[in-house]
Amino acid sequence: MDGTETYHRAVELLRQGITSNGFVASTGSRANYHRIWARDSVITGMGALLTDEKELIEGMRKTLTALKTNQHNNGMIPSNLETDTTGKVKKVSYGTLTGKVDAGLWFVIGVFLYFKKTKDRNFIKEMQRAVKQVFKMLAIWEFNGRGLLYVPQGGSWADEFVLEGYNLSEQLLYYWALEEASRVYASKLYVEKARILKELIMVNYWPFEKNKGKAYHKTAFIHQLVNGTTNHWMAGFKPSGYFTYFDCLAHALTFILGINQKSQKQKITTFIETIASGLKDFLVPAFLPVIKNMDAEWNSLQNNWTYQFRNMSGEYQNGGVWPVFNGLLIAGLYKSNERELAGKLRQALYRAVAMPDNQYGFYEYLNANNWSPDGAKHQLWSAAGVIFAENAAQNIFLA
Repeated sequence: MDGTETYHRAVELLRQGITSNGFVASTGSRANYHRIWARDSVITGMGALLTDEKELIEGMRKTLTALKTNQHNNGMIPSNLETDTTGKVKKVSYGTLTGKVDAGLWFVIGVFLYFKKTKDRNFIKEMQRAVKQVFKMLAIWEFNGRGLLYVPQGGSWADEFVLEGYNLSEQLLYYWALEEASRVYASKLYVEKARILKELIMVNYWPFEKNKGKAYHKTAFIHQLVNGTTNHWMAGFKPSGYFTYFDCLAHALTFILGINQKSQKQKITTFIETIASGLKDFLVPAFLPVIKNMDAEWNSLQNNWTYQFRNMSGEYQNGGVWPVFNGLLIAGLYKSNERELAGKLRQALYRAVAMPDNQYGFYEYLNANNWSPDGAKHQLWSAAGVIFAENAAQNIFLA
C-alpha cells in the first residue's frame, strides 16, 4: 500500500475538518460528529502537531481554546461542543448518561504537547488555570486518595462497553498527563504523583506473585494469580474483580510511555502477532475476547447504549478494529524498536483506511467478522492514526 498517498489523504482530511472552534470528529453526514469532541478532536490535534503544517497546528490551538472556554465550574472539560453555522457554541455536554473521565486527561495532554511543539509561553500561561482545575478534579476522582482514578461505566472512549472502575487506559493517560506537567511546571508534586501512579500501574495491572503484598485490591489480585499467568496487561478492575480483556489503546499507551519491561514486551508482541494473524488482515481489535450472548457480561453490554445497540460480537467496541488505536499502537511499537511488527500493522492500517475500494473512507472501525468498514465515515481521528504511524516509521513520536 502506498504510504505517501495515504498520508497525504489523511492530512487533507484534517484540513477539511477545521472549524473556528477546532477539529470536528468527522466531515461525514452524521450531525453529531460535526461537533468538537474533546477526545476525538484532541487526538486529531495530536496528529496535526506531527504534520508541521501551521494551519493544522492552529486547528489544535482552536480545539484546546474552545474546550477551555467551556470548562465547567467544577473543572470538567466538555465531552463535546455543538455549534451553529456561525461557529457559536449552542450546547455543551459533559456526558449524557455519565461524565467522561478521559476528556480532561486528553485535554491536559493536548495542552502540554501543543506547548512542547510551539514553545508558546503565552498559551501555556492562558491554559494554566484550566489545567490546574482538571488536576484538582482528577484528584477528587481518586475518591479514596489512593492514587487511581475511578471511572464509571461509560466514562471512557469505550462508552458502550462493560469496563468500569480502575480502567488501565485512564490510569496511563493520567500518568502521561502528570509526566508532561512535571516537565512544564517543574513541580515536585507532579513528579511524585507520577512516580506513585507508575508503581501502582506496574504492580496492579499485570499480577505477579512478588507484588501481592502491595496489591491495591488483594482479594482480586490473589484470585487472578490463582487463575494463572497472563501475556498482556489487564484492562482494569473493580471491587468485584479484574477485567482480563486485552485493551488495544492501553497497550498502545504502555509502549508510547515506555513502561513495559523486557519480558512483558516479548509476551505482548507475541500476543499481538497471534491476534492480528487470526483476522482477515493484520490489525488488532479494540478489546479481546469479544463478548458473546452466552457470556456473563452480555447483559451489561446489551443494556448499555444511547441510540441503538451496536456491540454485537466483532463490532464497534466489542471486538471492532479501530484505525486510530491501531495507529497509536503502531507508533508505540516503533518507539519500542519493534519495527517489523509495527511495519506489518502499518501496511494493514493503510489498506483499512482506504476502504471501500480505494476510496479512502477513513471509517470509524472495521467489522472484525467480515472486514467491512463501519461506523461514521471520514473520521478525522482515523486519519490521525495514519499520521501517528507514518511519522513513527520515520522516528518522529508524540512523546
